[in-house]
Amino acid sequence: MIINIDRLIRVVFALSCLSLGIGDSMAQSVSSGQETASHPVLFGAQYDRSALEQKIRNNGWAEESWEALLAEVDPYVSRHQTDPDWIVSRLAMYWKEGEHYTQCYIKDQDWDYGEGNAPVPTVRLPGMRRWNDFRNVPLEERTPYNETGDMWGISRSSGDSTPILVPYKESGHMIRNNNKEILELAEKASFVYYMTQDENYAKFSADILWTWLIGTYYMQPPLDPERSSKGPGGYEPGGILGYYDYEVIHDDRQYPAATAYDFLHDYMMDNPADHLAQLDMNVTDLAGQVFKRFIEIGLVRGGSKGNWNVNRYRHILSSMLVLETNDYYEDGKGREYYIPYYTEISREYHDALPEIIKNYDKHTGLWPESPGYASAMIGVVLEMAMPLYANGVNTIGDNPLLQKAAMANLGWLDPRGNLVVFGDMRGGPLDYAVFERLLTYYTWEGDTINAQKIAAVLNKGFQAGQYQRSNGGWRGIVLNEPLSTKDSTLPYHRAAYSPFHRHMIMKNGNDDQDGMMFTLYGGREGSHLSSNGLAWQFYGNGWALAPDGAAYESYWSADMNYYTGVVGSNTIVQGYKKGEITINAMDPFVPADGFYNEVTTSENFSFADISADEKRRMIAMVRTSPSSGYYIDIFRSDLEENDYLHHSLGNEHLLTTTNGTALPLMEDSIPNAPHPAYSYFSEVKSVRHSEDFRSSWILSTSSPKIHVDMWMMGQEGRTIFQMDAPPTTLRPDVSPEQINKSPEKTPALLIRQTDNNAATSPFVAVFESYEEGEKSIEEITRLQASEHFVSLKVSSKDNEQYIFNATDEQEYKGEHDSAFEGIFGIASLKNGRLEYLYLGKGKKIRFDGYQIESLEGPMSAELRYKEGKYSYSSDQPIKISLPKQGEKEYPAGYNIQITID
Repeated sequence: MIINIDRLIRVVFALSCLSLGIGDSMAQSVSSGQETASHPVLFGAQYDRSALEQKIRNNGWAEESWEALLAEVDPYVSRHQTDPDWIVSRLAMYWKEGEHYTQCYIKDQDWDYGEGNAPVPTVRLPGMRRWNDFRNVPLEERTPYNETGDMWGISRSSGDSTPILVPYKESGHMIRNNNKEILELAEKASFVYYMTQDENYAKFSADILWTWLIGTYYMQPPLDPERSSKGPGGYEPGGILGYYDYEVIHDDRQYPAATAYDFLHDYMMDNPADHLAQLDMNVTDLAGQVFKRFIEIGLVRGGSKGNWNVNRYRHILSSMLVLETNDYYEDGKGREYYIPYYTEISREYHDALPEIIKNYDKHTGLWPESPGYASAMIGVVLEMAMPLYANGVNTIGDNPLLQKAAMANLGWLDPRGNLVVFGDMRGGPLDYAVFERLLTYYTWEGDTINAQKIAAVLNKGFQAGQYQRSNGGWRGIVLNEPLSTKDSTLPYHRAAYSPFHRHMIMKNGNDDQDGMMFTLYGGREGSHLSSNGLAWQFYGNGWALAPDGAAYESYWSADMNYYTGVVGSNTIVQGYKKGEITINAMDPFVPADGFYNEVTTSENFSFADISADEKRRMIAMVRTSPSSGYYIDIFRSDLEENDYLHHSLGNEHLLTTTNGTALPLMEDSIPNAPHPAYSYFSEVKSVRHSEDFRSSWILSTSSPKIHVDMWMMGQEGRTIFQMDAPPTTLRPDVSPEQINKSPEKTPALLIRQTDNNAATSPFVAVFESYEEGEKSIEEITRLQASEHFVSLKVSSKDNEQYIFNATDEQEYKGEHDSAFEGIFGIASLKNGRLEYLYLGKGKKIRFDGYQIESLEGPMSAELRYKEGKYSYSSDQPIKISLPKQGEKEYPAGYNIQITID
């Protein structure tokens, strides 16, 4: 941490004041009669009003942001001049006379009852910890002076927009979101007041803030006598309760309230609420009491690990910064007392920034949770860094791992810029505010080199349509800095692998039209990851066409059993669900001390072969032209009964023989379900079929239509089930034309193989996606299939490939004088002549007189013929044989041209 003394607003860290005195002192007057600091302090000298005015005039995005801000708040501010009760009455409060509760009680993590009666309405506690399926109706339709707490809501999943009255005790996060929305309006109006000095905005904002501050002041933190929240509540340490929420990480109303207070401080000092006379306080005293309660409770709840630790700081840091200095308060606890509890001091219930940084993997830069949480954590840390920097505390400068952590998020993006979905998350675009904050920091520091790197990321977001600066709100106006380059070139990596997440990504191309990509991953419980089995997803047209579903209502809803387990993933259901995985082979290879591959053997082929308990799965990606390619899935499972489960986006689903005859499906149910989440399947049909077959999914409402074709090799003991699975997503931006968004079901396929061990009779499938009329594959043929070996021929418009896969160290021979010893191999021909001969972790591959052979251990290598010239790449010394040229030994290397004598 770097401290700039010149800009530190009277902040001298009081390291001698380390004890967190909690309890009775919170009810005492907090003022010692000292003068207050200058406000606003959250932004400090970095944000001169005239400079912001100039930024708005000179930047189109800033002007758009400003105009959007005015368009949002002006109607409310205008109404407030003639109807000041309208907005205040829509705050969720205990409005009923005689029931202005001052103490609430929790039971089973939900609101139980309240007692006490304050002289003014108090702020209402949310009705329950859990989410529900409803979002609030617009403010205009909400009940003013709502005495019951029942909330009008609209279902998020049903597609029915009819408002439903949701009882208070079933209202999920509706109370919380209601008050947060109104406080955010106050925050936005306070910024407009700061910029314009128009007191109409100040009065609108202050009237909301007075009601909330005084109504919060009279409420004590909730008590949990039965400790359902893992703590007693009140001011005692332990458990997860916040001051005004069942989870301290959702105690977020303080955030916009603190910001609005900071902008309005002087106005509220000059225009006090009438009730302050009864309290013998000014606004500084009142706010100090309220915000210090949030801070004190925040520092002893939620635990010291994971995203809970970071998100707690996200909410209380602004509350810390808007306090006065230590000498203002009788207890000596002001801004400089509390800030070190984020920047330096770790205790039993919280880890400070130095410990937070240690969570990031030093090799990958990744946070140890699912991508949604991981990408959010670096955003939170950088978000908090801005007001601290403006107040003289630099939390970025000594932590270069933060930039690595931000850039690591790029490795989890698909070609459209959406985060990959696995574990507990819903996907969607990356939060580009992460990079905006880094750009802000580097600009302030005068670091032009790093500023250009980050600007390229933002430019890529603009180019992809994933990000617009004009949507950055008032914080964007304040914080966003000019871009120093128009370059949008980002690092492109063919492979990324995180051992902690047991997750790998492989790409071939990175554009949303023709890029190819698949993910392959094992299961892990905890860290918001899932027991999803040995699962995979693949992409086409930039979309996850074989998705991992994430349309669950909430963490507590019954459908989480489907979405966070094997049944919501593309895997074999029986057997392995979570645990260590072993990478038998992958190419491109990711070294142990990195996140990305460093070298590339082949421009056209990528594969990974992974084992987990009794499972072994090989996924390969084969590019056949700049705009076409396919995926191969060879899945072995050492069990006598296996359910191979595959989900696909689509509006239509067809099952046929290889000659196009529809399979005779009959209505059925799935017997002997190995998992209770099978109950979520509907419209089940089945047919016994042991021969090769095809499955086709059509995204018919997409324009153009997208097709997903699967060819699967037959095996004995097979029953094929076609069914509807639950929706894929609740988001509008992760499937074309919102296909399979809730409530629309997802077409799924299950192939059950009984009394035929899938270790020796594996599931072998080829997948191709394409726009209508652009199909490339013409024929797929099984060449050989034995206990440890599979060979296929895939014929396309442009070329044909002979595919080899083995799980032992034997040499296998076949047509075209072929010989193969390894895990994966391809011979690709164009117009009858060899294009490529590829060997993935093996000793030898031969085809039509061409041969590559390792001189040492197993190697990954490729021999290429292009425009009359031969070249090779190999990670081991290699012996190459060419027709009529004999054999010759060559050193390891990449893209080395072969000289023909």
